[in-house]
Amino acid sequence: MTQSFLVTMVVLVVVLIALGAMGMALWRFYAEQKLKQHKELQALTARCYKIIDLLNLLSDRYLSLMTKTVLIEYLIASIHTIERHGSDRELASYLPQYLQWLAELKDGTQASLNDKVQTHLQLTQVQAGLQVVPLLLRGLVTSKVIDQATAKEEVSNTRFAFCLAHHDLLLKEAEVSLDDDKKARALEKMRLALAEMEKVVNLSWSEPYIEALQIRIKSIEAELFGKKPRAS
Repeated sequence: MTQSFLVTMVVLVVVLIALGAMGMALWRFYAEQKLKQHKELQALTARCYKIIDLLNLLSDRYLSLMTKTVLIEYLIASIHTIERHGSDRELASYLPQYLQWLAELKDGTQASLNDKVQTHLQLTQVQAGLQVVPLLLRGLVTSKVIDQATAKEEVSNTRFAFCLAHHDLLLKEAEVSLDDDKKARALEKMRLALAEMEKVVNLSWSEPYIEALQIRIKSIEAELFGKKPRAS
């Protein structure tokens, strides 16, 4: 009887230890999953705020319609996910604005904001923002939100916009120099703007800008050096 009781107790202790170990393992698994989810939500929230900053920073002149639409769609879906977990209430307050933006983009009624870079500070901010766009697009490819071909084309658009932003500032400075009757200084700025656009000469969107600059440069050279611009 005593021996049977001891065996029963041993078995019971073993079972309790096994159950305890299983419980600890389950608790550890649950804790790890919660931590993983928390980190993923944090990363998703940070990405949402980064997209919001970009949308506020980059005018339509520097952000293509496709990229803008994709980023807003991703932002809306991400805010819904974050809202379900109640991890950031502030983001949820932005949802109506971006739902409206998306609807306007899709039906073509959103007013286009084509503000150009006007200062060196703006150029620094816009180019820094544009450098983030390819990273976001790469993440969207990984998440299968967009395909590789679309991302590649949008990265080319972003590379063009990076040069266009500098081009715009240089032209602004050239116009100021012309207003001050400093043609040599204006010519220098326009040549720099031309060199900037020639960095993306392989992209067809650069052609009108290059042609317009070449005409302006020839005209100013004629005024400065007394040479008639050659017919092209």
